[in-house]
Order: sequence, then C-alpha cells, then structure tokens
Amino acid sequence: MTTPTRPFAALLFDMDGLMIDTEALSERVWRQTATEQGIPLSHEQLQMMVGLSTERCLQYLADTLPEGHDVRAFGQLARQRYHQMLHQEEIPLKPGILNLLDWCTRENLPHAVATATQRTLADLKLARTGLQRYFAHTVAGDEVAHSKPAPDVYLKAAQLLGVLPADCIVLEDSAHGAQAALAANMRVIIVPDMAPPPAQIAKQALAVCQDLYAAQALLAALA
Repeated sequence: MTTPTRPFAALLFDMDGLMIDTEALSERVWRQTATEQGIPLSHEQLQMMVGLSTERCLQYLADTLPEGHDVRAFGQLARQRYHQMLHQEEIPLKPGILNLLDWCTRENLPHAVATATQRTLADLKLARTGLQRYFAHTVAGDEVAHSKPAPDVYLKAAQLLGVLPADCIVLEDSAHGAQAALAANMRVIIVPDMAPPPAQIAKQALAVCQDLYAAQALLAALA
C-alpha cells in the first residue's frame, strides 16, 4: 500500500452528476417514459433513484409503484431511450471537472472512477466526454457484488490504486454515493447535483461544496 505524503493518498470520483451532467437527462427519460406508459412516477421517487444502478432502480420501483405495472418492461424501454440519447446528444461536463483533473495530473495524485453505472455505459460516457484519458483505473457497478450505497466500488477502486480506504477522499453528488463512501471508511466531499444531501449525510461529510471549483480549492488547501 502507498504511504501518503499528504493527508490523503488518492481521489475517487463518482461519474454521473459529479463529472458529467447526465442525471437530469436520465430523469427526463424516466419521466417521459412513465407518462407514456401511464405509470405514476413522482419527483420524490426520481430523487430516490439518483446514484443507484439500473437494477437497484428497478427494484426500488417494483417495491414502491402500485401493483399491475410491468416494471421490467418499463425499465427496458427507458434504458433503450437513454442509450439512444447518450449516442446522439451532447453529454455536457460539470463545471470545474477539467480543472480538477488537470490539477490531479500536475500533483501526481492517484485517482480513479467508481460508478454505479454498468461498464458498457460508463465507457461510452467517459469516451464521449473525453474524460477517459484522465483515468487509468475505473470501476463499474456491474463489476462488484453490491453496487452503491454498498461500499464495494470504492473499496475496489482503492485496491486498484494500492491505497488504504482511510487514505482516500471521495467526490460524490448523491446521498447514495456518499453513503457508499462512508461505508468504505473513506472521507467524502459532496458536490450536490439534483438535490442537497440529507442532514445526517452532510454532517458525516468532510465538506459540502457548491461546485467542483470549491472542492478543488478545499483539496488544494488540504494538500
């Protein structure tokens, strides 16, 4: 394991909603598909799905939607539309992410992606946004036994980098992702995307930053 020369040895990055602006796109697809299918899908339910893998989203919907709806078929149609949009539409970056990744490179700071997204989609998003070149190590949600909010993706990312979990700082936008980082015994900086974190999660975070510029300033001060 690497011995850190700063108060942290590595940065671990969530992807959707943290580095790339895809959560709003995903919500739009879920909402439109639900309306067409006559499925009652509330804003609160959509918020609860942020940061979860597709399978966890489908399980959540199966548990919360009224009986009589084909959740599996609904999810398949929504996924097809989402994939199509990812191939055809521009995928915008979150403000400040390139500055932060360039800073990591200049500082020779180990970093990796740990996402709940499936491998094929993660590779597509990283390639289309040009972020792939920044990361030698990425972990996808379908490559571990349990996806977020379980800690598996973050523990595997730390292992790939050869650092102890306690020496990692995680950058996350969602409550589920922050829970995963905390469960991995890692410190977490939350940069909210769709909604602010619950109070109990915010209290456990190293910080809640308004954007990635503020997160980079904090990390530079710590280093």
